[in-house]
Amino acid sequence: MKLQKKFHQVSLGQPNFWLPWWFRPSLFMLVAMLPAMILFSFSDPSLTLSKAQLFYGNRDFVIGLIGFFFLILGALMGESKTIGRMIGGGRSGQSSPRIAEAFLSEKLDWFLMGVFIISHIIFFRGFFMNPGLVAGVLGGNLELKHTFKTIPGVTTWTQVSLALAGLRGLRWAGILPGKIKLISAFHIVFFGTLFVRAILWSERLALIEGVFPFFLCAMPRIGQLVTPMIKKFINILPLLAPVMLLAVFIFFESLRSWQSNSAEHANIFVFGWKRLFTYYFEAMNTGAAALGVTGFYDGLTGPIYHGAYDHIYKGLYQGSLDIEFNNTSGVWYVATYTGNLLFVPAMLALGFLTGAAYRSLAAGRLFGLVYPIQFLFMFELLRIHYWVGTNRVLASTIVLIGILVWAQTIRSRVRFRSARDASLSYSL
Repeated sequence: MKLQKKFHQVSLGQPNFWLPWWFRPSLFMLVAMLPAMILFSFSDPSLTLSKAQLFYGNRDFVIGLIGFFFLILGALMGESKTIGRMIGGGRSGQSSPRIAEAFLSEKLDWFLMGVFIISHIIFFRGFFMNPGLVAGVLGGNLELKHTFKTIPGVTTWTQVSLALAGLRGLRWAGILPGKIKLISAFHIVFFGTLFVRAILWSERLALIEGVFPFFLCAMPRIGQLVTPMIKKFINILPLLAPVMLLAVFIFFESLRSWQSNSAEHANIFVFGWKRLFTYYFEAMNTGAAALGVTGFYDGLTGPIYHGAYDHIYKGLYQGSLDIEFNNTSGVWYVATYTGNLLFVPAMLALGFLTGAAYRSLAAGRLFGLVYPIQFLFMFELLRIHYWVGTNRVLASTIVLIGILVWAQTIRSRVRFRSARDASLSYSL
């Protein structure tokens, strides 16, 4: 009886809730990210603050267009309910009951929160042992943070924030069980820790990786609570995102690098937008430089291993590029790794994964927890790649794989007398 009560805390049917149009990956990439790529491609490189050699050219722009085209095509395939049913999305078009969603205990959140806090205590151990260094970092001495070494395999678990924020968002939205409050000690500690990390470690992305997943997964409830006017505002967020991103960027730069650059620039706003532009353009420039070195344009090329890429990357930054703006890029990074033989299939697969994750979130399924990572992958597509060459999603990926494997074991241990009314017969 306890299991049955817990099971019925979550609706078994197909959820019916409002999501803004830009949640669809194909539309978001077409309307927001593709124009951004075109805009950066035809901007004046002399506006950057970088001292790097210019590599990005017309042929690299064409590769970007090809990459976006197949990403969008793959996303359309992943979003398709018909294709989803063809690869196992339910019998006769009927969605299977959301069994695992009903059984995912809130205890998992607390366990992940413990991992998150402990790994951050280890991460900030240098500041705990030398509290006076906090003032130095806030004063603009960015080199101080580099004196504290990370511990691979330990501090990596600070990145569990992506999975944890998504879980909390789905619980607050009512898609997963657990009555949680938006303003709570749990959320204050979680988001507060990420804010401190963004300040002391100059890592704005860490804060974004907590806020975005929660916001995206909480959208079903947000859509129920807000007025039609606010829904219209949410619908135009992609148009406001550049301004909002610039405002957040300038705020953190005022605490980070403005002190050491104020003598060279008229005001912080000019410095802020130029520096933000530099990060994105130079990421594309880095991607173009690495792509050219691999012989991508000279003939058929296949995938390269990580050591070879690392050798190319470090070699470029020893003489041709600017180490201060050393992002690897997204689309061109994939092209470099896969070679021209596998570039198109890789972009199709990434697009399909993104579209399928969106469709799962819209259906209230656990695989929807992958969508926040895929959304950040789209959002940062010009600057970094979230799945390859970075450990930013490693911890959360391990957690999500564990949840999805567990979900399959639950489904295999619960049988239904009737798929229509979801009457339970347990074989546990």
